[in-house]
Amino acid sequence: MKKNETNLFSGLYLGEYDHTLDAQSRVSFPSEWRNREGETELVLIPARGKALILLPLATFLDFVNKAKSQAIANPAMQMAFAFLGANSRQCHCDRQGRIALDRKMLDRIGVSGCLKLIGAVTHIRLCAPENWQNPSDEGAMETYLDEIRKIGDASPDLQALLHGMIGK
Repeated sequence: MKKNETNLFSGLYLGEYDHTLDAQSRVSFPSEWRNREGETELVLIPARGKALILLPLATFLDFVNKAKSQAIANPAMQMAFAFLGANSRQCHCDRQGRIALDRKMLDRIGVSGCLKLIGAVTHIRLCAPENWQNPSDEGAMETYLDEIRKIGDASPDLQALLHGMIGK
């Protein structure tokens, strides 16, 4: 792994951004999300809910390394990998901080000219602005906080931190 690839995951992806795609389906990538020490390499994959996800290349490679032993012996996993491979694209920022996105992938999620970039802590969620449902009502927020709490339950250090944050 290259030196700068290990630093891709060191940043957090936080905040929401509304952007307009240019004629080549490029979007300006927020400067705080770019790798400071070199090229920002990402993998664009399909997601549920009319969305796409941009993962740091190192994160995607970690996932592949964990899953590849299962894919060899499992026909269903082989097909899942084939689906993922056929429907994913490697992306990187150019010198102006733009990322070229795959037009067919954008069309599948209903993105024409405007795009919402959502920092999802470890990755970036992309969708049409009308497809982003920020958890503003109390019920939805509770559901998401419950999911975050499950992470804390798996780790005693995180558990204390999260219990303090969400009060459960």
